[in-house]
Amino acid sequence: MTGIQLTPEGKKPQKELEFITDEKRAAVFSEPARRQMIAVLRNGIDDEITTEEFNKETNERIIRKRNVKRYAMSVVEIVKASAELPKSEGLTKNQVYHHLPALIEAGLVIKYGTVTTGKRTTDYYRRTARGFVIAASTGTNEKEIRKEITEKCDRMSRVFHLDIPEGRKDELIDLCMKADMLSTSWTAKIGERIMEDVADPEILEMYRWLMEIYAIGSPEYMDYAKKIRKILFPND
Repeated sequence: MTGIQLTPEGKKPQKELEFITDEKRAAVFSEPARRQMIAVLRNGIDDEITTEEFNKETNERIIRKRNVKRYAMSVVEIVKASAELPKSEGLTKNQVYHHLPALIEAGLVIKYGTVTTGKRTTDYYRRTARGFVIAASTGTNEKEIRKEITEKCDRMSRVFHLDIPEGRKDELIDLCMKADMLSTSWTAKIGERIMEDVADPEILEMYRWLMEIYAIGSPEYMDYAKKIRKILFPND
C-alpha cells in the first residue's frame, strides 16, 4: 500500500497458522459479527500493485500493473466485503468499530498501519495468522452448533449426491452434534502440545491426523461414526 506507515506489530511477519487453546480467546469467536470480521480478513480484497521503471537506453518510463490479494483492510473495506460473504446480511461500521477492540485484545487482529492523505488518516487491520484452529471451547450454544451442522449436512448431501432419507436427517444431525462436541473436548489436549509458532501449513494436516488417531481410542466416538456411516452409505 502506497504511503502506509506500519505499526511495530505490522512489521512482524504474519503467522501461517495458530492454534487457539485458551478458552477466553476462543470465546471471542462465539460472537457472529466477530466471526464475520475474521472471515472477511481471511478472504482479503482484490488490489493492484503499480511499479515504474526508467530505461536509460530508450529514455522510456515503463509502468507495470499486477493484480494481488490484499489482507490488510480498513473499516470501510471490511464493511463492504462483509456484504459479499455467503448467507451474510453484512456488517455496519458501528459493529466493526465495536468488535475490533475485542479481536485486537485477543491477539487475533492487529492494527497493521496507517495511511495519511492530507488531514485524513485511515487505519488498516490484519489477522495475526492466515489460519486459526480452535482447540478450545468457543462457548457457542447448542442452537448455533445445530444450525451449523444442519447447513453442513445439507450442503454435503447436495455436493456428494447423498440420498439421505428425510426421516433419518434429524438422527444424522443429532449424531454429528454428539460426535462434534465429543471431538471438541480433545482439541485442546492436542493443540497444547504444540511448543512453537506454527509456520508450516502441513502442521494442520498433521493435527487433523492426530485427531483421527485419538478418536479411534474412543468407543463412544466410534459408535457415533459407525451410525453416521450407516445413514450416509446404507448399501456399503
